[in-house]
This record gives sequence, structure tokens and C-alpha cells, in this order.
Amino acid sequence: MIARASRPSVHAVALACVAVSVLAAAAILPLDTPPLSLFACPFRAATGVPCLGCGAMHAFHHVARGELLAALSWSPLATLAAVAGAAHALWTALRLCGLPFAPKIVPTPALRWAAAAALAANWVFVWLSGRA
Repeated sequence: MIARASRPSVHAVALACVAVSVLAAAAILPLDTPPLSLFACPFRAATGVPCLGCGAMHAFHHVARGELLAALSWSPLATLAAVAGAAHALWTALRLCGLPFAPKIVPTPALRWAAAAALAANWVFVWLSGRA
């Protein structure tokens, strides 16, 4: 007997809505005209060093248009976040339609350290590339 899967949580649905909204805005709004061209990184302006999120807007813009190599050249971690957001939105939609399986990710200390290392490596990449 197959047990009926529970519906996604309110948090999962909200995160899926945010991901769809951000990717839709990135697809529709041009980078070189307002409102997106008005946003400048205050951390970079003050220090000359890119922040942890520098390049993410360009990466999301290129992912929304299907240009993964261009997105990777701006920020590999933001590219992964954009793709993961799109996958989460799709997965949540399938679960709302009755898909019987939902993976559970347990935040172990090793996973947390890996996330911190990925964030640091991405920051070094963005800094050395000089694009953001």
C-alpha cells in the first residue's frame, strides 16, 4: 500500500513563489536601464572589494534567459542558486499536483561547512574575475 504524500509546507510554497518572482523579474527587466542599473553595491563602493552577492543579478539575468555559461562567468554560486530555485519551484508545483515523493535534506555540520566553503570560493572567483 502506498501512503499518500503530504502536501508541501507553506514555507516551500512561499520559497517557490519567491524563486519564480525573482527569475521572472530577471527575465523581464533589462540590466542596463533603470531600475536595475540604479542598484550599485555599497560594500564595493566603500571598500573596492566585491561583496558576497556581487554578480548575482547578472547571473540570475542570464539563467532566466537560458545562458548558463554567461551566468557562470558572473557568479557560479548565484547560478546554482537560480537553477536550484527554478528546480524547487517546479518540484513544489509537482508536489501540489500530488507527486508522492519529497526528498529531505538534513543540514549536517559537513553540509554547513561545504556551503561556507562554496561561498568563500565563489567570493574569491568573483573578486579575481573582476567582472562584478
